[in-house]
Amino acid sequence: MSINLVHAVKLAISSEIAEQLSQKFGIPAQIVQQLAARAAPGLVASIMDRSAIADGARSVYSVIMSPEANAFVVEQLGNVITTTAGLKHLEASGHSLAARATGQRIDALTDAVSAETGVPVQATSALSGMLAAVLFGILKHHFLLAQATVFNLPGVLRDQIGEMRASLSHGVAGALGLGNVDGFVSSIGARLDSVGSMLEAPEEAAVAASPAAAVGGYAPANAPQRVAPVMPPPAIQPVPAVATQAPMRARPRQPAPKRSNKWVWLLFAALAAILALVYYRGFTHKDSVDLNSSVSTPVTTVGQAAPVAGFNDGASAPVQASAPASASSTEPASSAAPASSAATTASTADWKDARLVFNVSEGGVPSVQATVGTDAEKQHLIDALNRRFSNGYSANVSVIPATRPATWLSRLKDLTPLMAVPGAEAKLTGSKVELSGAAADAKLGWSERLKNALGGMFQVSSFDVDNAVASATQSFRGAMKSLLASDDACSGDKLTKVLDLQVVNFARSSATVPQGAYATLGETAQLLKNCAAKGSMVKLDVAGYSDGTGTAPAKMEMSKERASAIRAFLVKNGVPPESLTATGYGDANPVADNETESGRFANRRIEFVVK
Repeated sequence: MSINLVHAVKLAISSEIAEQLSQKFGIPAQIVQQLAARAAPGLVASIMDRSAIADGARSVYSVIMSPEANAFVVEQLGNVITTTAGLKHLEASGHSLAARATGQRIDALTDAVSAETGVPVQATSALSGMLAAVLFGILKHHFLLAQATVFNLPGVLRDQIGEMRASLSHGVAGALGLGNVDGFVSSIGARLDSVGSMLEAPEEAAVAASPAAAVGGYAPANAPQRVAPVMPPPAIQPVPAVATQAPMRARPRQPAPKRSNKWVWLLFAALAAILALVYYRGFTHKDSVDLNSSVSTPVTTVGQAAPVAGFNDGASAPVQASAPASASSTEPASSAAPASSAATTASTADWKDARLVFNVSEGGVPSVQATVGTDAEKQHLIDALNRRFSNGYSANVSVIPATRPATWLSRLKDLTPLMAVPGAEAKLTGSKVELSGAAADAKLGWSERLKNALGGMFQVSSFDVDNAVASATQSFRGAMKSLLASDDACSGDKLTKVLDLQVVNFARSSATVPQGAYATLGETAQLLKNCAAKGSMVKLDVAGYSDGTGTAPAKMEMSKERASAIRAFLVKNGVPPESLTATGYGDANPVADNETESGRFANRRIEFVVK
């Protein structure tokens, strides 16, 4: 009883489902299905690679059979994604399941798919999380029907090799650390066979007596058939007669009856059905909220779309530390679920990554901001800073229980030398390391040094303004194309979400619109003119924001001047002047931290607000 997992996932994303997701993500339905075709092979390949060691196979199997994996997710998918709350829960659940099964987050996969397709990483991350939830649900459903055990897992995965050869891209394989596709598919079969033989001995008795063996459940194609030998009953020995008793014979020893565990599996299936019903009710009874407000990543990084239009400030005052992130509360999936189970699900789905941000003064004194999950982790960080910087440093370390373990704590010895480089800036979030300032200077070579020191566990990148602007422009034009193809291009909310993707990268201390922004602002003006000509004029406020550097009056004045410059450009290009106003807000409502260049870049922005 074989299964093509990639094909099953693609079938789950039917044209109807793709159309629903298209409306949620703001990308064409055809692109949704193309993303699924790119991401699904990567998810399956990462599970295959993890299962190529015995402990990894056991870990993958335990995740497949865990309560968080919904065996009925395919049947319920259409109803689940009708609400944004249901889609967000599905996405978070998939990210959690994939991380637990493979031992790593799927950020590398989502980044690779984004790079190959040009779709913003926020959308690829959300869709990949949803696909992971679907994949584990399909696996669980398959294993329950086949009454299979961990012994069967290598065989199921071995059957995916042909599909991997056909659909896994070299870019995705490389991003996942699998090498090239040819090398992976040529070696993974032998590795899975080896694991299958390792699992066979301890599981053999269980498999022989399992319901799967009794009812013809799934077994790997290359696995030998095992038939239990039939033992004859022992010979009956006569017993000597005893006075006043009739002659007696020993009772023939009967072969032990074959015990069936079928009722156990039936009970397990019933519990799975109940759990699925609970999840279904939880999904369909939640209020709808704005998907983009949660799925979007506010900080602009290399390879990511800038979420809002930004501009450069000319102030040079010291960087102000942002307030520590607060833990978000999570509503249990269902009030009918046990409290402990709901708490586990919430913590798994909604915990934040541990975070470390530092910038170094021109005198070589580091300023450190961090968020960790325990007091022990906080003390570990403080002790390391005390040993390395006894002459002085500043640190603000927050402990928020709903925070994942800080994996970077074990690599502080590789990071503390950078904390002494004047002008260096770095931000570590989970397994991502972003360098800026002096740390991003190619001549100093810190990017390559950290890549070599940290290994494949961390993704090291350097923030580059030009790349960030180019990425934002690409995202803006893709979203604009989708908006223009829709029937409600002049809808205020949809329109502003697209307009906010563009970046206006003002020169330092300047309110002159740069030539690099003429094209995107020209497209904005054309759209607003067309809406007005059709009698659907949209009244907007052009809102200007600055980062946290400089004095309050200077920040307020510069943000106001730049907002006015954008309005003047649009009016000059034909937008009705009565439809636009301009307002400066200074450094109010920051969307990112102000400790790093990328954070300040994201905070320097123009937003369009429906009046």
